[in-house]
Amino acid sequence: MDASHPRRLLRGRYRPVVATISDGQTALIRFEIENGSPSRKKGALQDLTKLYRVGQQLNSEAGNAFERIICGSLLRENDRKVVRWGLNALARFGTRQGSGSYVGLAMRKFEEDPEIVGAAVAALSRLYDGQLDMVADFPSIDPAIRVLASMQTTDPHKIDMTGLSIDIDKSDKEVLKLALLTVGLNRDIKNLLHPRHRNGEIVRQLCQHDDRIVRQYAVWSVMENRWLTLGDLGISFEAIEGQPVNVQAKLYQLAAERHPDARFRTRIIHQGTYSDHAEARIGLAKGISNSFYDGLEEVTLGWYDSDEDDEVKALVAEHFAKFSEDCRPYADKVMAIVEANPKLLDRLMVRVEGKELYGKLQDKDLKSGMKDMFGTSPDLETMFRQAADLSKKVETMKVLFLAANPLDQQTLKPDREANDLKAQLAAVRDAKVKVDVEHAWAIRVEQLQAEVLNFQPDVVHFSGHGDVGLLVFEDAAGNTTEVSGESIARLIELVGSVRCVVLNACFSDSISKLIASHVEAVIGCDDTIDDEAAIMFTRAFYRALSHGVTFEQAYNLARNELDLHGEKGESEKYKLLFSPPLN
Repeated sequence: MDASHPRRLLRGRYRPVVATISDGQTALIRFEIENGSPSRKKGALQDLTKLYRVGQQLNSEAGNAFERIICGSLLRENDRKVVRWGLNALARFGTRQGSGSYVGLAMRKFEEDPEIVGAAVAALSRLYDGQLDMVADFPSIDPAIRVLASMQTTDPHKIDMTGLSIDIDKSDKEVLKLALLTVGLNRDIKNLLHPRHRNGEIVRQLCQHDDRIVRQYAVWSVMENRWLTLGDLGISFEAIEGQPVNVQAKLYQLAAERHPDARFRTRIIHQGTYSDHAEARIGLAKGISNSFYDGLEEVTLGWYDSDEDDEVKALVAEHFAKFSEDCRPYADKVMAIVEANPKLLDRLMVRVEGKELYGKLQDKDLKSGMKDMFGTSPDLETMFRQAADLSKKVETMKVLFLAANPLDQQTLKPDREANDLKAQLAAVRDAKVKVDVEHAWAIRVEQLQAEVLNFQPDVVHFSGHGDVGLLVFEDAAGNTTEVSGESIARLIELVGSVRCVVLNACFSDSISKLIASHVEAVIGCDDTIDDEAAIMFTRAFYRALSHGVTFEQAYNLARNELDLHGEKGESEKYKLLFSPPLN
């Protein structure tokens, strides 16, 4: 039997029936995004995006948590495929307030990568409901790319279609890829690819395109578009081995998912298990992930034992688990796999949620004393470092609080600022982020680099005196030593892991501009700042972060705290800058 997507017919168009992604699946995806290799992160983001496409979604708490996780990693990630799929995920469930700035920064950071730019435009179009002119500093891009990317997430009636023109013989390959993505996502309009030919006819031609990525996207669009059939595939399954490996992977996946002739389907699957390329076999394994028919087990059971690639074996094992109630040998095989390779237990338990095998795996685990990879119970409620219970998951944000109050300067109150901050954090109820503050008092220049390297903070906070282009630290005698803004910025750049810098000092905005390109956010002051206002801003900023908001939201809440206390003049002196780090 073949698994099908639940859909409801509404006004002549298919709309997915919304269902909540299970706790176990949520936990597994989150774990892979936070801890996996780049290929596993990409795979998890692909899985999450596809779940949304077929009518499933995260619960509200999980959605908020995933948005923070993806936005937090977007600008630090070096793997471009992970960045692109992170943007694709945000296009599904991101919010304008939580994701808008990060998506815009990613687009500017990777402006030379048309696939990332397209993914960012698609996300921004959804966040702004097609009104891209509302996006601050939106770059000038090819009108066809702007329109096609927007169509992936936005009703065409809300999009300015000016500039959309596709000629499959002359159009740039990036335009063709975006057009095929639009088709595959079921967001295409009639005659999108040619004014006189239906889209399927043009997709068939593009399956023979010289560019291997365009060819891959063409096969993928046949696999995903609900109106396209195998008749729209311009490549014979008999010719799979003659295609580039990336195209082979999609062809094997498509044949395993959709070919109506069981005997032919089995022959192609059997052929694919002997492919020399792990990428092609992974595509094949994905193809059987949601389908089973009598006789398939004659190929798959032996495939698991003979394949040497860990990811292929894991995907095939998940197939066994999912269809363990349709094929008794599959259930027995899953038990044997867990016995031989306990590391797969967590992934397989997600696939058997609600099945008889789940209880057997849990019982076997308890009796044998086996633990999962974190030494915890295999219950989905505690699996993956408690990631399933996202509403109670507490992340940690490390803040290095640098305080300098030289004897020969006007006395400040950094100790009171620190104590007030401690009291505010202790009073937070149901914190979503644990703000872990490390204090470095009377900080001297020779201590500065060591403190940052030893603590490896997410946020560096400076409380002290400043002037245009410099901050004031202490020497061995406790007197003033000036450090240039360029030196501070260089330190932040070299450390590389700092996400945010807060300079609670007079005229520090001049230094913020030097630091901005190395962090997600930097806050400074463009004038002298009152000591009481500085204390108030600090407590409100970190209190907000402990509730799981973004740096931008925390900044706005801290300024609002000053406004509420009648300090609007002081509030307006604080300035926030965003810029992607130079990774």
